[in-house]
Amino acid sequence: MPPSALLLALLAAAPAQGAQSGFSESVSPHFQLYHQSAFGASGLTLQLERIHNRLRLDLSMFVPWMAKERVKIYLYSNRNSYVSGEFHPPSWSNGIAFYDRKLVCTYEQASKDKLLNILGHELTHLFFESYWGEEHQKPPAWLNEGLAMLEETDPNNAQDSDWYQSMSNLTSGNVIPLKTFLTLSPTRDMKDKNTVALWYVQAYSVVHFLYRRHSRQQFFNFCSQLRQGKDFHKALWLVYRYPSAERFEAAWKNWLKLPETQKQFHKLREASAGVDAPSGQSRPALRSSGFSGFTFRSLLPQDR
Repeated sequence: MPPSALLLALLAAAPAQGAQSGFSESVSPHFQLYHQSAFGASGLTLQLERIHNRLRLDLSMFVPWMAKERVKIYLYSNRNSYVSGEFHPPSWSNGIAFYDRKLVCTYEQASKDKLLNILGHELTHLFFESYWGEEHQKPPAWLNEGLAMLEETDPNNAQDSDWYQSMSNLTSGNVIPLKTFLTLSPTRDMKDKNTVALWYVQAYSVVHFLYRRHSRQQFFNFCSQLRQGKDFHKALWLVYRYPSAERFEAAWKNWLKLPETQKQFHKLREASAGVDAPSGQSRPALRSSGFSGFTFRSLLPQDR
């Protein structure tokens, strides 16, 4: 049977009931999707497989098992049922991942694109945290969140990401000093929404620089060094040959200032000041400081 025919057959072979009462089940090669809404799985299993194919390119070196084992996805019909469901997610969250159970839980969104971003984000948490969990470790918050944001969208279309576009607002005057940034957790240490938003954009940007501006093997080796207990400075030197965190911070900021990077940001500013084609609604121009008005905030944990 051709691979495409096999995939369609597997997608169609779905039991009538899922693990919980009130959920239906759809099965694909790498997922068991339990959906509360009768039509919640329409086309979603195929889109999940596309996300999986993309994530395998970046993450299979961390989790070889992802090629053969299925992940459970619980898709609640709305936010209230998600928050009150059996997995007890934080009330501010859009989704939650349990790497030890190979399970992701989220709820339907008004926008299919936002749902797919959330699923890419949470699946990255699941796979990446599984790698650290093998050694009874947890990844640093900035690395965990930065990678999850990076994997929300196809790297070939990175500029379409709200996170990427928001990097144009990072300037020397508003970034969090690296030594402080590395120690922070937004859920533990921050209350101001603008500061939380800045931390997330900076986490995305730093991981983007470490991964997309260097090689996959370097990024894997860097994470491996951190998992073995090396501190950030030692891992930087061993893998990337930055002699200090200060030199790395300078290189990252210089990349943001490169003419080619600024040219891309300039195009994004022009686009953001125009009209969104799908909705016909104008968007505010990006500013050099203050993050409260940008569309990426809809992807942040809610109700902080």
